[in-house]
Amino acid sequence: MTFSTAPPETNYPQTMPRAIFLDSGGVINDNDRRAPQWVQHLMQYMPTTKLGGPGRLWGKGNTIMSDRLFKGENPLWKQLIDRAKDFRQFYREYHLFWVQEGVRLVNNFLKEEYDVQQQQQQGDDSNSNERLPLLQLVLPESEEEQIQIAYDAHLYCTSIVRADYPGAVEAILALRLDQGFTMYTCSGESAPELELTLKTLGMSTLLAKEKEEGEKKKDGFLPTTHPTATDISFEEAAGVVIKPVFTKLYGPDLIQCHKGSSEFYRRIFEDSGVDPRDAVVVDDKEYILAWAKVHGARTVLISTRDRRGKEMTIEVDQMQVGGTVVKVVVPVVD
Repeated sequence: MTFSTAPPETNYPQTMPRAIFLDSGGVINDNDRRAPQWVQHLMQYMPTTKLGGPGRLWGKGNTIMSDRLFKGENPLWKQLIDRAKDFRQFYREYHLFWVQEGVRLVNNFLKEEYDVQQQQQQGDDSNSNERLPLLQLVLPESEEEQIQIAYDAHLYCTSIVRADYPGAVEAILALRLDQGFTMYTCSGESAPELELTLKTLGMSTLLAKEKEEGEKKKDGFLPTTHPTATDISFEEAAGVVIKPVFTKLYGPDLIQCHKGSSEFYRRIFEDSGVDPRDAVVVDDKEYILAWAKVHGARTVLISTRDRRGKEMTIEVDQMQVGGTVVKVVVPVVD
């Protein structure tokens, strides 16, 4: 992504922007690859928590919760936002819903499986007197403990998902280090989640470059496109790759405002000290970019279709950690 000054005869701004605000999901990360990975990690993680329960049932329950949260004319996600006085309250209510509804669904699934087992046993004379115990998950009484379980699960899954678009890391590094833009995020994710996402991006890049260059995995490895450091671990190196490129990671928690109105961008521009007219906002939703335009920011839409509905995707090569190269379909810039 390279910006240039428009010719004099156009009506576009004649000055170069100096700051870029990037969304995460749909711009840096591929949500279509991200979601299934997240669920798989959740299925592995939840059985190890205080709640326990079969991972496959947590995965099944999370799918149902996701439909309730995001689908329909009046999704629960919007209801939670509308009735919360600020993002802090929303975040609390969301995590309570997630863990309480998750436990309720898993317990229902366990009861259904238990009933099936009982019916099967009743049809088997040799086991007719044996009754297996009904297993049920038990929520801690403290809401704060419930919230912590949900919060830890979300951070764990976020920390190991790897779904960055091919070339995203290289583009971010080039925009900051080669072209000199000041970089920010402007995402619906919280700042702690964004930190983990960017660290994961760094690790992904390091692994791919390491394989590509035929080097053995070792501490202190860094791409040549970034200032190097010594005596640091592989994970620390991953954090060095991307996170320092961003001046600040804006999520709703930092400005106490949801990403659902022009107020979100007003607060970000005010907090960052960036004149909106000097900013470029990059997102994958046109209606969200409209809120940034209200303040005078320039915008870039990342989409799989143009305004006429024509598909805008390209196929690129992506190297996997194991060294194999696969074809990946990615959206392009409108």
